[in-house]
Amino acid sequence: MNFLPYKALIEAHVGSWEVAFVLLIVAYILYCVGKAKAGKIVHMLLRLMMVIILVSGVWMLFVGHATDFYYYVKGIIAVIAFGLMEMSLGKAKRQEGSIGFFIGCIVVLVLVILLGYRVFVR
Repeated sequence: MNFLPYKALIEAHVGSWEVAFVLLIVAYILYCVGKAKAGKIVHMLLRLMMVIILVSGVWMLFVGHATDFYYYVKGIIAVIAFGLMEMSLGKAKRQEGSIGFFIGCIVVLVLVILLGYRVFVR
């Protein structure tokens, strides 16, 4: 089996998570300071990163880890993180109280990243 394409998937997946994390923070700040147009652009870029993360994650799951239940749990928590991202940015865009969703989103994102690096497995 050639592992070069799989390595490229891992790099794309990890890099997309890093970019998404930064874009989430930037979009949240832009929405909170009233820069709705710039916030919307960054929000759309974040959605693009979410699609890349989802596609690369599903592809890696079924190519290399189809029998490992651990990665299915990580995928479910990642989808929850995507939902929290959208909810926190939606509330920030409408200038509603969004700090709770944003902090929850950051906590879930850190959990997903730790699961991805298998910190909780011996």
